[in-house]
Amino acid sequence: MDVAQAQAFKVPLTDAEQDQVQLAAAVAGKTVDEFMRDAVLDAAHDPFLKALEQAATTIAARAQDDRIQHDYAG
Repeated sequence: MDVAQAQAFKVPLTDAEQDQVQLAAAVAGKTVDEFMRDAVLDAAHDPFLKALEQAATTIAARAQDDRIQHDYAG
């Protein structure tokens, strides 16, 4: 089995943001790294985000189709 390796996820955080992440991780019973990993993966698999991306793609395709139709009409 191949295992993909990603580069370390590094984001500059303010002190207040670091405190928030540490508190949230502690409440979740996870290390900060585990918490951040889970948060990133959850966001990547968010069905709402996927729906928004699909909607944007659909709207862009329809807009392109409309431009083509209008070019022929003119």
